[in-house]
Amino acid sequence: MRRTEPERHKQGFYIKNLALGLVISVLLLFVISFFNHSVFGEMFLYDALPHYGHILALSEEDLPFPVEVEVVVETDIAHPIVRQVPTEEIIININPTSSGIVGIGDVEVNFSTNYDTVEMAVETFTPAPLANPANLQDLRDPAFLQRAMYIVDPRTIFLPEMFDVDTKLAKDLRINPDNLGGDAPVVLIFHTHTTEMFADSNPYDMFTGIVGVGAYLTRLLNQAGIPTIHYYRRFDVVDGQSHILGAYERQEPYIQRILAENPTIEIIIDIHRDGLPETSPRLITEIDGRPTARLMFVNGLSTRNVNGVAVPIDHLPNPHLPTNLAFSLQMQVALNEAHPTLNRRIYLNAFRFSTHFLPKSLFVEVGDQRSTFTEATNAMYPLADALINILK
Repeated sequence: MRRTEPERHKQGFYIKNLALGLVISVLLLFVISFFNHSVFGEMFLYDALPHYGHILALSEEDLPFPVEVEVVVETDIAHPIVRQVPTEEIIININPTSSGIVGIGDVEVNFSTNYDTVEMAVETFTPAPLANPANLQDLRDPAFLQRAMYIVDPRTIFLPEMFDVDTKLAKDLRINPDNLGGDAPVVLIFHTHTTEMFADSNPYDMFTGIVGVGAYLTRLLNQAGIPTIHYYRRFDVVDGQSHILGAYERQEPYIQRILAENPTIEIIIDIHRDGLPETSPRLITEIDGRPTARLMFVNGLSTRNVNGVAVPIDHLPNPHLPTNLAFSLQMQVALNEAHPTLNRRIYLNAFRFSTHFLPKSLFVEVGDQRSTFTEATNAMYPLADALINILK
């Protein structure tokens, strides 16, 4: 049936109004996003668009601004939606400088250490497969253990009594079976430095940086039956600007609140991307034919090296340090056995970073600023395998 002229005009009127309404809605979304990001350091668009589904609501009492924790759902993380936002909203990638290393440098000290020398030393050692217990006798030797498994920042000190290998490898880190199989989270993944990006990251899209890597690991653990939530509030953004220093202090009330609201959480994993001098070797290996970013676990010892004497840092206590060290050592041994070229040595620093929240806390660096996003996500498969084998 042929439409009359008034009907065609009426239909065109509705279409124009619908299009205008959509344009106005999108503009309002950007305005809200800009305001929210400028005031709170949060991008509303990341919550409005479908990377994530079910939101775990938290109380906002006593917190300076809202907390959002989200549970990952099935999505094509490898091809994230690109959010186009105004130029002023771009979070500029933080590049390493001669005064410190991005990723492990957010500590309250004067960065006078020559990190080029410290970090290059990591790459001069090729780890050999360390099966448990095949090489246990070698690992019982403190000198061999330190040389084979750790790199010690000069601001701290390696104390053999902290590294009783038999005790560390015998530590039972399995998840309480009562907490498996349900909806309550057991693992919390977060990022002290959400703005860390990779060589091919889209600066408009946090999910092409370290946050996307965390989302990838979250999905793998959930698929393996380990209930995991991923939290990506920006602790390294202040007033809309990148600000690394103080990120660990800013995260404290939020992580504590999440753990209080979710007592089933047994494991926390803080995922970073390291930053190294451009002249250092690339942090890449090949696993199952795929280019894969190398991993590095980090432990803060809460102990200073003062003229060769170990001095506890009283204002940074970590009652969970023995289990922290057991967790990273078991992970290191498992990955060295399965993939001998994947892991760098465990980095020991004077400060505690984010491993004091729970006994089973893990801090991991994934590649560096020259790694690609694909290389970083490829590393999540062996990392997830090791976690599953140790925790289940």
